[in-house]
Amino acid sequence: MNISILGFGTVGRGVYEMICKAEGMKARKVLVLPVECTESFMVTSIDEIVNDKETDVVVECMGGIHPAFEFASACLKAGKSFVTSNKALISEFGIELEALAREKNVSFLFSAACGGAIPVLHNISVASQTDTIIRCGGILNGTTNFILTNMQDNGKDYKEALSEAQKLGYAEADPTADVSGMDTLRKVMLLSSVSFSSLPTENLCCEGIENFSKEVADYVKERDMSVRLMGFCGKTEAGIYAYVEPVVVPSSAVEASISSNINFAWYEGENSGFIGLMGQGAGRYPTASAVLRDLSAVIEGKKSMIGPCCKKIKADNSGILNSYLLYIDGVFSSIESISVTEMHEKAKELREKGSKVFFAQYKI
Repeated sequence: MNISILGFGTVGRGVYEMICKAEGMKARKVLVLPVECTESFMVTSIDEIVNDKETDVVVECMGGIHPAFEFASACLKAGKSFVTSNKALISEFGIELEALAREKNVSFLFSAACGGAIPVLHNISVASQTDTIIRCGGILNGTTNFILTNMQDNGKDYKEALSEAQKLGYAEADPTADVSGMDTLRKVMLLSSVSFSSLPTENLCCEGIENFSKEVADYVKERDMSVRLMGFCGKTEAGIYAYVEPVVVPSSAVEASISSNINFAWYEGENSGFIGLMGQGAGRYPTASAVLRDLSAVIEGKKSMIGPCCKKIKADNSGILNSYLLYIDGVFSSIESISVTEMHEKAKELREKGSKVFFAQYKI
């Protein structure tokens, strides 16, 4: 199988190296910017890949939504299977690209877009064929997990922990997508699309870790607890819930043992029960290994991860009740049995009035 690659950054380079060593796979062409074009296998125009009759599959490792969407569409229309690790692209245009792949009878797979090396999307796509998925989620962002554990275990403040994450390559120069919770939210959207054939795009609730402080870290540590950023989605009688927020867990909980940049993804099936998966959630080779897992699936004949009935929906978080730890203007308190929607709205209202607010779900 001949494979061309879009992008030659951290992940793209890893994919290229692994393809060159993989049995039954051959690297064909790599799309790069003109200033990066230094090797004979590199090209600078997407047309050279779209029109290449020997390219069977295209792997996208560019990131971003545009021009990734336009390139993906062109490749699929040309009858080439498409594999991507781009969560932003899938959360925005996954349904449209899946429909195009189905029309052309080619494969469209994206298990590397959530969890890095962890095969959570792959496993769910297989499990959902014979089981009913009830809920899923987990610690899905290595950057925020590194920052939180560094602050709680090593006594660093937020700026110090973030700076160290950037120096180690865990956080981007602009870490907004990670620390705001948006990266985790996009992964939750993908989990929902694969698990429930529903892609939540509205009424989502998302709280990151920008307001986590040394005071909160000390408070939970004194009480033998830890804070982790988690994403959740699942079925209710009213529809699908999908949200992201910090969570306080006891030190005995599995989540408390997930430290540094490790991820912990899980799902629960009606028949299988709870399934947890832990591993590297990002990085060159962990993510590249997930891409090659999808390429192997293409060789085996797998076509899709989301069904033809998948549609965009409004999430409903109003029926999910949690207890919360609050830290408002230097004062700790707690609140019992409030819906996710109400809690996120309450925090927004307080901030609009000038208050400094941190909140985290109690999971005890």
